[in-house]
Amino acid sequence: MTRRSLSDAEARWALEMVRSGKMTQKQVAAMLGATPSRVNQLVNGRTYKHLHGTAGTRTSDGGIRYGLDETPERRLWREAKFWARVDRSGGAKACWPWIGGKPNHYGQTATGQGMTGSSLAHVVAFTLARRLRKAPDWALVLRHLCDYKPCCNPAHLKPGTVGENLADRWEAYREGRTGVRDVTEPVAAPPGGWNIAAGDLNVLDHLARVSEFHARVDSSAGPDACWPWIAKSRHRFGYGFMRFEGQNTVPAHRIAYVVAHGLTLADIRHQMILHKCTEDAYRNNCNNPAHLMAGTQAENIADKKTHGTMPSGERHHMGRRYSDSLIAELRERYWRPRGKRPTITALAAEIGASIGVVSRWLKGASRPGAGGPTGPGQ
Repeated sequence: MTRRSLSDAEARWALEMVRSGKMTQKQVAAMLGATPSRVNQLVNGRTYKHLHGTAGTRTSDGGIRYGLDETPERRLWREAKFWARVDRSGGAKACWPWIGGKPNHYGQTATGQGMTGSSLAHVVAFTLARRLRKAPDWALVLRHLCDYKPCCNPAHLKPGTVGENLADRWEAYREGRTGVRDVTEPVAAPPGGWNIAAGDLNVLDHLARVSEFHARVDSSAGPDACWPWIAKSRHRFGYGFMRFEGQNTVPAHRIAYVVAHGLTLADIRHQMILHKCTEDAYRNNCNNPAHLMAGTQAENIADKKTHGTMPSGERHHMGRRYSDSLIAELRERYWRPRGKRPTITALAAEIGASIGVVSRWLKGASRPGAGGPTGPGQ
């Protein structure tokens, strides 16, 4: 059963393990029987603030996404996604209730916690509408002039003291008001008006992905140089990758090609993207569209063989289990036996490989560069 909370001692242990690099957040969560998100919130200081020394202060993600600075396009998408959950159909003067919240309760938003340091929807709305990067650390509260807790209309939110907020509630009780009241004196908008992000979320997300791709590529050397991938996400073959167009691990050079040519991943589904780089060191790590071209699988394999980037032998992910030295030893024992020659079946059973694979090794049809004889008299 997943645990809903951790003791302070367990939280301190989790912080020590993650910060020292001894364990990952996922491993710590498994050890404690907690969810990965709970451990992530602990490590990022959003919970157990007394252990971080930030009790009583707002804690946001600081504009850092996946270890890199958040791009303006991603920030716009996040804000638009928040406002998409606010019902603004009644107009500028009406209440803007938080969609999905419980009636007469404050709205809650996890994404708002990361953006502004508060999970209360009306506090997030106040912060974003006034173009603040973080919800203010104040001893004040936001008074709902409309007496409607789910309302996120910034014109209905007025900063005040706890005493003033209690006075509002007492006045409503004394007058017998239990519903929404009209706001006769709304809060004036700041210079430039309220900042209400809007737009098609799919379009905004695509623009954000493109901006994040460019942020993960080093193009500082100029248009003719190779553009290496600088993010941590990387395939075992050296290609950088990221989520793009709904796919989780799209190779970066394919993204570079479709972005530069105004295509989609579906347009190049049956094509390979070849590298034309003159520097072999960057051939699997270059994302300069000027160094990329579309081709067939056969052309890609021939290109890899020419430049020595085709994984083979021990470098191939399927060949790491059996070393060149092991194959050379098998060939030596089979073709130059010092007694009775072992059968191919016996050799295959000894190392846990199939008979066909071992047969091809011994004859040199597979792994020719492993060394050792590949026939009688060699």
